[in-house]
Amino acid sequence: MARMLLEDPSSEERILSDWESLLPQTLQEWGVNGDHIAAFSDGYRNASLIKDRHAWTYRNQLYGGIYEAVRSCTYPWYVASSKAPHRVSSLMWSLLGIEMEPSSPRLFAGLIPPEEEKSEALRTISQRPLVRTSGARIHFIDDRLETLKAVRKASDLHDVQLYLADWGYNTEEERQAAVKCPGIKVLTLPQCCELLKWGIIMEVDDGCEPTQPEVIAGVGL
Repeated sequence: MARMLLEDPSSEERILSDWESLLPQTLQEWGVNGDHIAAFSDGYRNASLIKDRHAWTYRNQLYGGIYEAVRSCTYPWYVASSKAPHRVSSLMWSLLGIEMEPSSPRLFAGLIPPEEEKSEALRTISQRPLVRTSGARIHFIDDRLETLKAVRKASDLHDVQLYLADWGYNTEEERQAAVKCPGIKVLTLPQCCELLKWGIIMEVDDGCEPTQPEVIAGVGL
């Protein structure tokens, strides 16, 4: 994507509208191998992490409110990511102060392709005693609409509540499409923090934290 945009800035529209077919076509035109590019990128990330962990961590900052919400969450939670396990583990410690080894049963990482692998991760979680015997419901938050659609199509995952993170890597068109998808709720960042803290999305002023207008005005900071 970076090379395409550098060589032709107008390619942004094609990338957003038809990436799945554009990618193999472009790789073939350039005469390059996708696996080689992926391996190079992975090696570069690893080298950056080893060379300067502080600088690497700085480029991976949390969204506002997430630190407090995660740290105060009293419900069992899991991490499902396409990132490599050791990088997720490093971020958990550097940004959240939470020790989560790459082999932790709470961590599902390296999930590529995400449509299949994240569905399988949810399937694994749903079979654990905590969920299976208590009747607890799984809430799955992701910023990729195609992944959520894939989970929705899985007949054994219909009980999973799905959310599209509207602050993540998705377009306005995708967010509008998600609104029309049964079983998928578009989630704002404040709503996500509420869900983590209290297990419900209240969308009301609880009298404990400053509202958005108060934050802008500098009240309660």
